[in-house]
Amino acid sequence: MAGCCLGQEYQQAFDVSIKLVVANQRGVLAKVAAAIADAGSNIENVQFSNEGDYTTLYFCLQVNNRLHMAQVLRGLRQIPEVYASRA
Repeated sequence: MAGCCLGQEYQQAFDVSIKLVVANQRGVLAKVAAAIADAGSNIENVQFSNEGDYTTLYFCLQVNNRLHMAQVLRGLRQIPEVYASRA
């Protein structure tokens, strides 16, 4: 869902959209936001949809390239409460 090329040759940050299905529990959003920040990405926007025991989070993030986006997703997948992720 990336709007532009995310090649390594570019130095400008790009916006990408990611979708996460997470446990609907206290503190999960904080863990997700911390993992995004730890990966060096910036959150531009976040929206959510509550679905009982699960919440779907839609993020618009700034990343530097495809490798950076992959690093962000790897960090998010390490969170036990994150059940699914998609860029």
